[in-house]
Amino acid sequence: MTNSEVTFLRNLIASAASERQGGPIARRLAEVEGVGRIDRSRVLYAPHDHERASNLLRTRGYPLEAPVAGTRSSAQGAASEKSNAVPVAQHLVAVALLNAMEPAQAIHPEGCFLAMPWRQALAMPYEVLLVCENLEPLLQLHEYTWLSEHVKERPCLAVYRGGPRLFGTDAAAKLIAQDRRPTLAFFDFDPKGLSMAASVPRREALCLPAWPALRAVTITQRRTVLYTNSFQQSRVHLDAVQDPEIALAWARMRSVATGLNQEGFPR
Repeated sequence: MTNSEVTFLRNLIASAASERQGGPIARRLAEVEGVGRIDRSRVLYAPHDHERASNLLRTRGYPLEAPVAGTRSSAQGAASEKSNAVPVAQHLVAVALLNAMEPAQAIHPEGCFLAMPWRQALAMPYEVLLVCENLEPLLQLHEYTWLSEHVKERPCLAVYRGGPRLFGTDAAAKLIAQDRRPTLAFFDFDPKGLSMAASVPRREALCLPAWPALRAVTITQRRTVLYTNSFQQSRVHLDAVQDPEIALAWARMRSVATGLNQEGFPR
């Protein structure tokens, strides 16, 4: 029995529904397992069908209600260990160390990142937290030599803010919120990135290359779509920001009417 079929049966039992649209799952359960009666585009259910659905789950080793989400190692019964399990990376953050002190320096080769629970990252020995928008620049932090102007030789923990795939945003957001150290905002040079940078708490600096170099490469690469895609949704926020550093970057961005991703920044 598939996970989708288990979920369908649980929902059917909980709702005590008298009919469902005759989709592939409903039709298969009616034809193969005898749960329900097909009537043209619908599947009809009587009380004995709900009881049969309950018995079917019990005999196959599934609880009638979905268990509380846990880890893969805590999965029990006939369900796959992946079913209803919290994604392994949900509580992890991707971090990199700059100017790391011993022994942290020994476990962190240049050009790599570490993955760890956000609470463990919070306990690392650092003085300033750098929030990085994208994962690739996190791997290449040592190449952005101008970052040293902002880090100022302090032990620095750089954290990837998270995205829709490997590392979500929740764990990084918790680390940032629970921390009390100053932050450095390292984001794309586009309206969305600048808006996110303006929202980073305890921000000590906006990490951008020197304007002449940034302006030259931004104009050369002509990534106008990075500017236009988020201009309308970000302009209200950015127009209202009073912080001089953000306001200056916003004015400069509008003057060239284009954007630049972190990966394209001068090194």
